[in-house]
Order: sequence, then C-alpha cells, then structure tokens
Amino acid sequence: MKKTFLTLFLGIMLFAFVPKTFSQSAVYFCTETGAYGYAHGYSYSDVFTKAYDACINYGGTAPVLITSTENKGYGAIALGTDANGNRVIGVALGYSTLSAAKSEALSQCENYGGYGAYISDTFNDN
Repeated sequence: MKKTFLTLFLGIMLFAFVPKTFSQSAVYFCTETGAYGYAHGYSYSDVFTKAYDACINYGGTAPVLITSTENKGYGAIALGTDANGNRVIGVALGYSTLSAAKSEALSQCENYGGYGAYISDTFNDN
C-alpha cells in the first residue's frame, strides 16, 4: 500500500512540474475595417486576449472571433475582397501540413465571397 501511494504521489508531482505546452490558436477579424489579428502558442486564457489585441493594434474597431483551436499544427490566413470591395478572410488552424492549411484558408475565403484570395500569413504551432 505504501509503495502504491508513493508511486502515485511521485507520478502526480512529476506531472505537476512538467512544463505545459501551449497549442491554442485564435483569429479575430473586424468587418468594419478589415483588420485581423491572430495569436498561437499561448495558453487558453491568453490566446484570445493576444489575438484580440493584435486585431485592435492593426486597426480593428470591433473585432469578432473567427475561429480558435486547441490543436497543434499549421495555420494559414487568406484574404480577398467581395463584390463591394470589402475584405473577406478565410482561416485554417491545426492542420498537419502547410499546404493543407493554405488550401483550406483559400477555399474558405472564396466560399465567403472573397475574390482574388491570397495567403496573407502562415504559422506552425508545433
């Protein structure tokens, strides 16, 4: 019994002191200005604030959360314009390859009415 308790205690202590890896990603977009902001590699509690603040810093006045994930992987952001000249965004997060993330981001941008879509940003959150 003592041996089992000691093993369990040591296991819990080891888990408590192992550095935690952060894989949360989030993207905010402002439809009023077309600004966006993203963050990755932060804790769940920090990533939303970091992404929101990034959107504000790039000119956003009313950022809205577009998407987030807790999955590690590649991320891509595609931009285009709609028929009225407004910026449209497509986002892919947590993909196993960069090419898959780019393809999905472009596809999403076009599905939301974006013409002339191009990849604006990419990252790897591994």
